[in-house]
Amino acid sequence: MNYPNTKIFCQRPKTNRDTKFIMLYPGTMNWHQGLDIAIHSFYLIKDQIPEAEFHIYGSGDQGESLAGLVSELGLADRIFLNKSVPLNEIADIMAKADIGIVPKRNDFFGGEAFSTKILEFFAVGVPVVAARTRIDQYYFDESNVMFFEPENTENLAQCLIELYKNSELRKSLVAHGREYVDENSWEVRKSTYIEIVNSLVKK
Repeated sequence: MNYPNTKIFCQRPKTNRDTKFIMLYPGTMNWHQGLDIAIHSFYLIKDQIPEAEFHIYGSGDQGESLAGLVSELGLADRIFLNKSVPLNEIADIMAKADIGIVPKRNDFFGGEAFSTKILEFFAVGVPVVAARTRIDQYYFDESNVMFFEPENTENLAQCLIELYKNSELRKSLVAHGREYVDENSWEVRKSTYIEIVNSLVKK
């Protein structure tokens, strides 16, 4: 597992802001990340959650097509594609979000690549909606992640609405996510890694 830097990704006091409900994705804009799925899902809920915005940070080969999709769906005032920012800055941005979205496809790459951003959302105290990929359902469960079926836009939309309406569920996911990070951080697990390296060196 890739562990988050808990000196950077840590909980911060929630500052007062406007009434916007911010959904956030930080990372690459590549096909396997499934951002087109998340955009279509947001379109399905835009009228049910009028104060919601979807903020995307990153770069990648799908950036142009995603911008076209946002425009095509008439969501330019609700979905914002932003460039990548430094690590310290993205940690602050993530901490201010209301929901983190990890919409990966469950393909040969997305299904096997561990999503460090889930742990980063845990660390900053933000509830996560994520695709039930092979790798992520291996490491996480429904106590700390709200799963949706990969590439199912309607299921993702339902999860976003449920999480928006249920503040107690959001608090529960945050609490269990924090527990997971406390048990699975570099500070806690580094001895295991060092033992493995030492055993290989001795051979």
